[in-house]
Amino acid sequence: MTLLTAVAPNTRAGVLSLANGDRIQGELVVVERDHVVWRSETFGDITVEKGKILSLETDKDLKIAGRDEPCALAGHRREQWELYCDEGDGWVMDFPAIDHAEPYINFVGDPIIFRGNVAASGVFEDGNREREDWDINANFDVRNGDFHHLVATQYQNQNSTEVENLEKYRLNYDLRWIFSEKWFAAGNSAFLHEEARNLDLSTTVGLGLGYLFFDTDKSAFSIQGGMSSVKDDFIDPTLSETSDKRYAAGRTAWDFRYKFELGPEVYYNQELLQSLDRSADYQSNAEIGVRTPLVKGILMELKYAWQYDNTPSLESEKEDTKMTVGVGYSW
Repeated sequence: MTLLTAVAPNTRAGVLSLANGDRIQGELVVVERDHVVWRSETFGDITVEKGKILSLETDKDLKIAGRDEPCALAGHRREQWELYCDEGDGWVMDFPAIDHAEPYINFVGDPIIFRGNVAASGVFEDGNREREDWDINANFDVRNGDFHHLVATQYQNQNSTEVENLEKYRLNYDLRWIFSEKWFAAGNSAFLHEEARNLDLSTTVGLGLGYLFFDTDKSAFSIQGGMSSVKDDFIDPTLSETSDKRYAAGRTAWDFRYKFELGPEVYYNQELLQSLDRSADYQSNAEIGVRTPLVKGILMELKYAWQYDNTPSLESEKEDTKMTVGVGYSW
């Protein structure tokens, strides 16, 4: 790669120059939203806030979000990076705005990242009152380069003397393609069976565009907008205005999480579907919660879930809320 060789700094190792005058020999590990991880020849891996960095030099090609090819860092001075990629074009990026950059060899050598968590909660009573409730959730985040696969599943069962075996199954799959530093194309799908709401199968499939404000191990925030096709099949069609319901809808969604230094993580996500045929036909669901680590890998989760359907089946309520406390495992 002649171009990259020409513009890369002519050094065997990189140099990190700080605003206080320190120069640290070593190599880049990763650039995150708020900091840089640098592998010092003397001190090992160190984390440095971006605001303290005057310049960064590295002879390694870099992987920048939205670029498939390796890019060379030709210059860095406080607020800006000058980059050149395989096509030969150069451009300038604001250094504080770079959410993620890493040596290209690391990106190619370890392309798949797998994260996830599983949590379960339950209520069990016997004697004067008999009750058995289960609520099990599993979430997976699989990343292969610029493609992110997000899978969420839920199983819920309610069984008591007043309510007998009301079950709920839910499966969500979202695919994100990060085609630039902040923007991504999104495909989303959801499948829901919920007996308490007279839903035999509700299917949602859509496409959209999203903006990634930031995405690091510590925090993430993104928004999406697009179009979806929604189809509802009912368990008892007589409780619905029609035997089934299919409509096109506008979709907006947002997803936020933040992990505190001491360990707890808070999250909030919400989705809104608005029918394009009838303004009164809309629905929304949201989750807000906190995960607190107990021991390594084991966590306690407190979650509040909210569902709203403005045109439900005839004997169903518009709003459902639920608070759960459970124990889970994350990796």
